[in-house]
Amino acid sequence: MDFKRLGNTLMAAGAVALAGALIWWFSFYSALARDFSRATGGRGDASIFDAWTCLYSSSGACGLVAGIASLAGKTVYEPMVFWVGLAGLIVGLAIRLAAKPAGRA
Repeated sequence: MDFKRLGNTLMAAGAVALAGALIWWFSFYSALARDFSRATGGRGDASIFDAWTCLYSSSGACGLVAGIASLAGKTVYEPMVFWVGLAGLIVGLAIRLAAKPAGRA
């Protein structure tokens, strides 16, 4: 088994999952911030940066917002995608660094 290739594959899959999580998080919470601003007549100071902790956590306000958005029929961002991507990236990097070069026993 080529562990270097396995490490590279896990790193690439983890990076893709992290990028997907970031895009999903951004699109979900920016749409909510835009809807909140529209609902308050433009006087709301909600920003996407207010929800940066929701990228990796669904506790507190993030869980409340996700629950309400789910009831409204929206596809809710899931922080588990972030953690799976990060784990894949870290495990892939560890395997890649620990793998012996090809051709050595």
